[in-house]
Amino acid sequence: MPLDDITKFQLKRVNPFQGLVIDADTWRDAHDYHRDQMRLHLLAFHDTGIVEGLEVTANNPPDLSLNIHTGMAIDPEGNCIIVPQTQRYQLQTRRKGVIYLVMQFREVPAEPFQPPESGQPTRIVEAYRIQEREILPDEPYVELARIDFDPTKEAITDVKNLRSPGNNELNLSHQKKARPVVSGKLEVAARETPARSATVVSIGHVVLGGNGGDLHLEGWQHLIREISRQDKVEAILKENIALDDKIGQYSLIYVVGNGRFELSAEQESALDYYMTSGGVVLGEGCAEGAGEDSSKGTREFGLAFNQLANRLKCKLETVQRGHSLLSAAHIFSDVPPGANPGMLLEGGHMIYSGSDYGCAWKGGNQDQPLPRDSIRSSLEMGANFIAYAQMLKTGGRNS
Repeated sequence: MPLDDITKFQLKRVNPFQGLVIDADTWRDAHDYHRDQMRLHLLAFHDTGIVEGLEVTANNPPDLSLNIHTGMAIDPEGNCIIVPQTQRYQLQTRRKGVIYLVMQFREVPAEPFQPPESGQPTRIVEAYRIQEREILPDEPYVELARIDFDPTKEAITDVKNLRSPGNNELNLSHQKKARPVVSGKLEVAARETPARSATVVSIGHVVLGGNGGDLHLEGWQHLIREISRQDKVEAILKENIALDDKIGQYSLIYVVGNGRFELSAEQESALDYYMTSGGVVLGEGCAEGAGEDSSKGTREFGLAFNQLANRLKCKLETVQRGHSLLSAAHIFSDVPPGANPGMLLEGGHMIYSGSDYGCAWKGGNQDQPLPRDSIRSSLEMGANFIAYAQMLKTGGRNS
């Protein structure tokens, strides 16, 4: 949180003493102190944007309305916005152009009243309003969707191509997601640096193709421990994630395997949207545990990964000197060898490594231990992967 924003908060609390008159101003100051503390905490130690839910979908059957599903967000002033039930919103505009659908925090006076008949409301409901705007507002807001509206069409539809939304399709790529709190089993949660000075990076691990759900997990544990000590990064790894619409919480998704794999249309769509929103997918074959013909398994995995990249319109090209992957955290003049030196390819938020860095991070394969220099350079390259992914994730959509 920038210092200028912190200094906007001037915390003031009630000084109690015997005989203090408790009037409306005193009551208000006492409660505003706690509200401001909570807002300051959310802004200083967490993040703003959509925390959970708030999916926006076209109505069924399609018309000029859409559905905003239940969820929670934090606006830029630290106010919590909760949508407790799905809301149907009818578009009002009939002008051609981009529509910004935004949600804003609002306070609504509510019952009971004092006196009961025509009196003052005694409660305030912390609610919200949803607006469609031709330009984004100056006041704090949370963006839900954008629509390139064509009034000649009589329906709003869900997006067909996540990378290129058409007229009257719901464009969700500009939603800002709040920094995640990853639930479930945490393989590594390194905390060697103070929380307020550490950058949190969430990594999803998934095995596709072959067998062995723990492929490269040991290597990731070593890598995360190393970068957390030196780079003021708090890295969190979650294993065996599902490739669904919840993967937006991760800065990097690491896909590993030692055989051919196939994804469903829904899984590919989730990955497509994830990368459109700034996420990075790193694929790597692992020869360990692949049986006698380990090289065949890694080749099949690499072929399947590259075919996936083609379907997602990510043109993978050889990483050469000067590429950001070679300087994101540590400087390399060329791609360092891992446990199995190979090419490094990148394009459209997808990376493919043929070097088996996951095994190098733990010292190499059981029958092929690596010298310390190779392990060190592999760990530094791993730090580059994470720094590169975080750079693209925080920078948003890469067109």
